Amino acid sequence: MKDAAKNLDFERADRIKKRIETVNLLTEKQHIVSQQNLNADVIGFYREETIAGVHVLIVREGRIINSNEFILNRGLDVENEDLVHNFLLRYYDTTTSIPQRIIMRENPEDIDEMSEWLTGKLDSSHGAKVKFEVPKIGEKMDMLKMAELNAKHSLMRYKVRTGYDDKRINDALLQLESALAMEKSPMRIECYDISTIHGSYTVASMVTFSGGKPDKNSYRRFKIKTQLREANDFLSMQEVLRRRFDVKRRQDKRFAQKPDLILLDGGKPQLTAAKKIFEEIGLDIKKDGIALAGLAKSDEELIVPFGNEYETVVLPDGSASLYLVKQVRDEAHRFAITFHRQLRAKGMTASILDEVPGLGPVRKKALLKAFGSFKKLREASLEEIKSKKVIPVDIADELFLVLHSNK
Repeated sequence: MKDAAKNLDFERADRIKKRIETVNLLTEKQHIVSQQNLNADVIGFYREETIAGVHVLIVREGRIINSNEFILNRGLDVENEDLVHNFLLRYYDTTTSIPQRIIMRENPEDIDEMSEWLTGKLDSSHGAKVKFEVPKIGEKMDMLKMAELNAKHSLMRYKVRTGYDDKRINDALLQLESALAMEKSPMRIECYDISTIHGSYTVASMVTFSGGKPDKNSYRRFKIKTQLREANDFLSMQEVLRRRFDVKRRQDKRFAQKPDLILLDGGKPQLTAAKKIFEEIGLDIKKDGIALAGLAKSDEELIVPFGNEYETVVLPDGSASLYLVKQVRDEAHRFAITFHRQLRAKGMTASILDEVPGLGPVRKKALLKAFGSFKKLREASLEEIKSKKVIPVDIADELFLVLHSNK
């Protein structure tokens, strides 16, 4: 490991370091893994997107004597139950070491048939049977967590070694280019989402992916200024797109780079809103080489404008392109709802403190600074509020009453 580091081969040094840690971990567990005379295989799964890592800890007489790791590349169209079932069949069909217990996070769906098959392979002279077990607490759960962590590490090493992520991203961008009939791959994708509760604290998010990866420096969030009596994603989407793509904003360095693909979280209504705004501000997205699509929530389909009509584009289930589109949409949703919650929390704080006579902006700021947060202020006793000495005693009395009458 040290030689690799000296030669600036840090990737190899890191791999060796992980192996050392694994060996040390297994050695440490040799005498303490189980106080029982446990004879079991502990199988940990860790799944990401279309691939999964599997790690099998082989425990005999209460000690880990060996371990095996595998990578399963089966695609998203394979359910977890089928993934586990097929792995058990393949693994135990090739090994001669059959345990009396198989410990996993969940039992296989065909547990009775699987147990009967494995019991036949065990062929115990004492009539022992192979049983599956799902632990909740204790040393068996600790072993399962260790197996799952090792499975995760196995998968991470595989992805680094094979350049899996870069290949998936390249495939995703090429698939989107083809599916949306674009002139080039969408190297810059912008996605917009609206978050609101009955038209209150309405916000919009803009997340940007560059080269298929999140570009968080280019994320933007917007407070919707349009007065809404109820939730109206149509008007909200129009406002945010007008503000993003008006002439002045397009000349702003922070927004100057145009996207190759605009994704909207929603279907035809959101796309109609976008088309109207682009016509209003004189933006010809087709001429500028910008593709537009909405992601329908129900069927995970892309809706794209085609003249005055709309077409549906279905990306293959389990494909890199569908995974990327979902990732972009989910990130836009997360970013929007986080901002919405922040505004709502601030609004609730302001509205409650506004009810206290004599508590102006300066005293509000001093109070929140003294307690660190509105939550801590609300949890404070009357004596604690007075002890901060940032507001008069009579106002502290009023504040305490207001805070607790609004609980």
